Amino acid sequence: MDRYRLKNIIVLILVLVNAFLMASLVVRKNSEYNARKLAVTQLVELFAADEITLSPDAISNDTPPSSRMLTRDTALDREVAAFFLGTDLSFSDQGGDIYTYSSSRGAAIFRENGSFDAAGTLSTEDAADFCRKFCKKFSYSEPIFQLEDDGSETATVVRNYNHLPVFNCTVTFTFRSGILVNVSGTLLSENYTELTSEEAPLSSSAALIAFLDARRQTFAAVSAITELYLCYELQSTTASSMMTLAPAWCIVTDTAKYYVNCSTGAVTSA
Repeated sequence: MDRYRLKNIIVLILVLVNAFLMASLVVRKNSEYNARKLAVTQLVELFAADEITLSPDAISNDTPPSSRMLTRDTALDREVAAFFLGTDLSFSDQGGDIYTYSSSRGAAIFRENGSFDAAGTLSTEDAADFCRKFCKKFSYSEPIFQLEDDGSETATVVRNYNHLPVFNCTVTFTFRSGILVNVSGTLLSENYTELTSEEAPLSSSAALIAFLDARRQTFAAVSAITELYLCYELQSTTASSMMTLAPAWCIVTDTAKYYVNCSTGAVTSA
């Protein structure tokens, strides 16, 4: 057999192998699509049996991220202190990993679990503009303003981390007569260790089933699921310096928001 014919045979074999692999891939993808379509249909019917409307489009294909254990960043503490108090700062170590900063504008205290408080004449700028500057600089959501019964105005922002909201990590600003007089909330360091787990995190479908089970136990009034998306849950205690971000699914209903932990399946409401 001459070299030319041998070359053609090899090319033909390679073409046939590629065609077989492509056909196998198409069959597998088609099987996965049909299996998912069936699972979605069954899930919608399961909710309908409990008189809850669930749109198939609300069921996400996103994969939850890994949990992250955060390490405190004292440079972040100082940067936030300077944002509210100016750069002419006095520093004091209060012990127990509690640090304070002060200036002519006021004072701020930072704790190892990420919580902080600042008070004084912190800003006389336009409230909305000042809050948005903070959000842009430190990765928080757009502020939500509210007028309080005592005449003060508050703005609350939610931390965004790795492009996902941390639903229980917020900062609240309090304004009186247009002057920022108090800020309190939680800071999250960008220094982290990614945590691995042998168990796969809950998919959106599994989270919905966990929610439905919890709803049946609590008899919560829910008639529709309007949105479903990934977020983080901040896990920390005042007794421990350890801060962990755990992935969770946010289930938005017509009455409230519910959060399903991707690792434990625990359901909480907001």
